[in-house]
Amino acid sequence: MNKKRAAQKRKSVIITVLIIILLTAVAFLQIFPFWLQFVTSLQPLDFIPEDGKIYWLPVSANFGNYLEAIEHVDLLRGALNSVIVAVGYTLLSALVILVVGYVLGKKDFAGKKVVKLFLLITMMAPGELMMVTNYKLVSELGWTNTFAGLILPGIVNVTGIFLVMSFMNSIPDAMLESAEIDGAGELKKLFKIVLPMCLPVLATYFILTFVAQWNDYLWPMIITSDPDLFTIQLKLTEFSEYYGGFADTVLRAAALIFTLIPVIIVYLCCQKQFVEGLSVTGMK
Repeated sequence: MNKKRAAQKRKSVIITVLIIILLTAVAFLQIFPFWLQFVTSLQPLDFIPEDGKIYWLPVSANFGNYLEAIEHVDLLRGALNSVIVAVGYTLLSALVILVVGYVLGKKDFAGKKVVKLFLLITMMAPGELMMVTNYKLVSELGWTNTFAGLILPGIVNVTGIFLVMSFMNSIPDAMLESAEIDGAGELKKLFKIVLPMCLPVLATYFILTFVAQWNDYLWPMIITSDPDLFTIQLKLTEFSEYYGGFADTVLRAAALIFTLIPVIIVYLCCQKQFVEGLSVTGMK
């Protein structure tokens, strides 16, 4: 019996070690390209790399490259515009998915199945197809080269609606009925009961949507031609062969690393809720 337990313990240890090795390898493959980009961003501007050689560490740490890259194409303005667009879109769309998800998940009304069907149909349409109609609508409203044009189209996020709607099954109807007996209206039930319980899911949605908007290039490129409204992704396209040689590659690497900072900050702020949200949505 003891031999059997010892064998099972050894087997468990071996499996654990193999899992750790596998996860370490996956993490390395994910982090290694970012590390190489970071190393490149710190190289001197007059540095000439050897052909075919991988540099694990910079020749010298030149953090001034980041200031040079920021000033070169006014990355701070692009970052500010991206923050306005990403946060504005995410908050507005989060409010929409909360209200619509609550109504579809907890309310019975005529035509409910038809509404769900139409929402599913819109999920099947490619995003590029929706861009044509969105651009026509924005143009007719006079919203080109405005933050309204960058933010408002697409705030009805169908994926988010179904995410919240499925989460509504975990909120007991008795709790909402009890609040209604106590005189709570729909808005009070939504913001006092439903919203606090949905925070893990909304945090997950916030991070994923913020990152998607922060990295969005196609829609801002279509909707704006005003450099003062360029998002950070559009600002990155303004890098050209300015210094010549390897220096331009170093500055582009510094600019790309700089674009990661807000995303990292958002993740660190919402990390706990994000993990809880993944656990909750994984159980659904």
